[in-house]
Amino acid sequence: MKKSPENKKDERKNGLKHLMDNNKFVFALSLFIAFLVWVIVAMYASPEESYTIYNVPVSVDTENSIVAQRGYKTFWQSDEKIDVTVTGPRYMVTTLTPDDIIVAANLNKVNTAGVSELDLRVSLRESSQDITISSWSKSSIEVYFDAELTKEFDVQIDTSSIPEHIAEGYQLNKAELTVSKVMLKGPETEINKTVSVIGDIQFPEELMFKTDTVPVTLNLEGDTAADTVSVNKYVTFADEQEYFVNINIDRIAELAPSVEFKGTKTGDTDVKFNTNVIIAKIDTLTEFNEETLPVMTLDYSSLKEGENNYTVSLSTLDLPEGVRLTDPNFTLKITITLS
Repeated sequence: MKKSPENKKDERKNGLKHLMDNNKFVFALSLFIAFLVWVIVAMYASPEESYTIYNVPVSVDTENSIVAQRGYKTFWQSDEKIDVTVTGPRYMVTTLTPDDIIVAANLNKVNTAGVSELDLRVSLRESSQDITISSWSKSSIEVYFDAELTKEFDVQIDTSSIPEHIAEGYQLNKAELTVSKVMLKGPETEINKTVSVIGDIQFPEELMFKTDTVPVTLNLEGDTAADTVSVNKYVTFADEQEYFVNINIDRIAELAPSVEFKGTKTGDTDVKFNTNVIIAKIDTLTEFNEETLPVMTLDYSSLKEGENNYTVSLSTLDLPEGVRLTDPNFTLKITITLS
């Protein structure tokens, strides 16, 4: 049996009354209405306010510009950023991020190589009639424009400070860089200002008593103090690598001269030298640990009774590997008495 229109109307009224008696439904409905009112007020009744977007990246686009036509490249800090303040309805400006802002450098004033001051132009990525850009933290930036040049330089190191880092009883033999030449790249003007590449040795904290490989920091120097600052700002190394110097150290040893005999002994011998000590430099990479140094070999049969005198130039000695004499031109006088 079909319900009459009056019955259907009564059912709707009862259903609505039932919903209004449900606290959860009433609470949810209140929240929805409040949110709807907030959106309407925010969109149509919110006053304008200023809002700052921080760390907006600056772009320097040289494509199809006079800079590119002159064959110049840009040398600058590509991570440079500025702060931009915008004005508009709060609900709109507070949602902006650095990606919504474009900060571009104006290249129209670039006409020569060197540092150019470029005005910055700031705009919204998507234009809006409701939002205006009020101000930005930096109105211009300095960018270096020039042709790029790559050039090879010799690396120089100052070895005068090495001895103070060597332990007592040891001495510097030689210091050699593992890489003696480097390639520098940068603005042509700055590369041509570069006079030298100096290696600054990074010594260990403890004194050195053996040959070792030590890291080196490379610094660029110009003809003047101002040039030095400038080239270090714009010139870079073409190959990113670490640099080292091999510091070869000798141990200072006092060796006693000795004579070696062969053949059949014919009597007692007494050997005297005009020096009891020969100063030698021993490479710390060798295993030479002797305390004597043979300077000649004699057959007993060659000796006559009484005194036998000999002279030996230290420069003629066949020295063990890693052994060097401080005075190789010294003449050793030897007296052998046979009795």
